Amino acid sequence: MQRRLTLIIPLLFGILLVLPFRSNSQNNEKTIFDRIEYIYGLKTVIDKGVWKGFSDKKFDLPLVYYTDSICYVANPTDKFITSRKPKLVHERKPVTIYKTEVIDRIPFHMETNMTFGDSSSAYTHKSPFMNCSSFEITRQTVPDVNATEQWATMVIHEYFHGFQFKHADHMNYFEDSIAMSSDTLKKVYKSEPWFKELVDDENKILLSALAATNDKQVSMLIDSFFVLREKRRLKTKQKLNYNISTVEQSYETMEGTARYVEYSLYTIFTKKRPDKSLSKSDSSYHSYKYFNKYTIENDPWLYLTEKTDYFYATGFNLVRLLDKLRSDYKTHLFKEGGLSLEQLLKQHRTKRNGS
Repeated sequence: MQRRLTLIIPLLFGILLVLPFRSNSQNNEKTIFDRIEYIYGLKTVIDKGVWKGFSDKKFDLPLVYYTDSICYVANPTDKFITSRKPKLVHERKPVTIYKTEVIDRIPFHMETNMTFGDSSSAYTHKSPFMNCSSFEITRQTVPDVNATEQWATMVIHEYFHGFQFKHADHMNYFEDSIAMSSDTLKKVYKSEPWFKELVDDENKILLSALAATNDKQVSMLIDSFFVLREKRRLKTKQKLNYNISTVEQSYETMEGTARYVEYSLYTIFTKKRPDKSLSKSDSSYHSYKYFNKYTIENDPWLYLTEKTDYFYATGFNLVRLLDKLRSDYKTHLFKEGGLSLEQLLKQHRTKRNGS
C-alpha cells in the first residue's frame, strides 16, 4: 500500500485562489535562477545563525519552482531525471537547475511532499520534494505577499520539512508510527468546543512561561502545562476514542520547528538596511515596508492557537520556550526518531526536579 505525505503551509494572509497568469517577469529565466539561488543562500544564513546543518549537502532536497507553463527543478534526484527527462538550463554550484513541462495543473503550490510504501516508481518515494509556485503566482494567490523576502519565508518553512525527512531515523519513525493525518487534529479542534478551550488554555500557559521573569515562575507554569495537557488527552480518549499523544507530538514538532525557522528569517530581515531610493513599485520597497520595525505582535497567527492550526502555534511556542531554557534540543531533534519538543521539555523538567 502506498501512502502520500503532503505538508502544506497554512495560508494566513488574505487568500484569493485564481488561475495563474502569464507574465514577462515570470518567464524571465535569469530572475527565476536568481530566486532559486537566493533560497539556497538563505539556507546558509539559517545554518549559521539559526539551525546548524540546514545547508549540509546530505540534507539537500530538490526544489520544484512552478510557473504557469514550466517547472524549474533545482538539484533533482537521478530518479526524477530518469522519469521526467528534464533539460539542464543552469549550473552554478551548489545549484543545478533543469526545466521540464509543468508537472501538474494545481493552481498553487507551497508544500513538501513524498510517498511511502513497500515499492513505488514515483520519484517522491521516500524522497521529499519541495514544491513552490513562482513569486508572481504566489502574489496573485496570496495578495498580502508583496516582496520576494515574504515569499522566501514561505519557501524556507517548507524546505525545512524536507530537511526533517532527510534524517533517516525521523523518516522511518514517521512511516512506521504516524498513521493519523494532521487533518484529524484540525477537525477535533474545530468541532469540539471543550477540546479547543483546553488547547487554548495550554497555549496561554506557554505564552505566560515565555513572558515570565524568574525561573520559579517558569517551572510552575511548565508543571501546569503538563497537568492540563494530560487532562485534555485523557478526555479525548474517553469521549472520542482517539489516542492523539503520538501524532500530536509529531506534528507539533515538525510544524513548530518549521515555523520557528520561518520566523527567524523575519527577525533577520528586520536588520537589512533599506535602499532609500527605492520606488513604491519595487519588491524590495515592500520588503522594507513589511519588515521595518517588525515585531512578533504584527503576526498573532504565529503564536495564537485560535489564529492557525493549533499545533503550529503550540509547537512554535514550545521551541521558543526551549530556547529560553537554553536547551540543546537542536542537536537531538530529527536525529533520534520520535523525539518531540514535548519530550524534551519533560526531560528538562525531570533534570530540574533531580529525578
